[in-house]
Amino acid sequence: MLNALSPLNTVSAPRSVAAAWANSVQTPVSFYFGYWFSHWRA
Repeated sequence: MLNALSPLNTVSAPRSVAAAWANSVQTPVSFYFGYWFSHWRA
């Protein structure tokens, strides 16, 4: 089972790394824009 999944893991590993990097970038950015937008509207 592990051997059958290893080719899939080698292909999906960069994708998961890119997704984790995008998530780590999007979280503070979305928080900053949410904070700025809520204060800008107030």
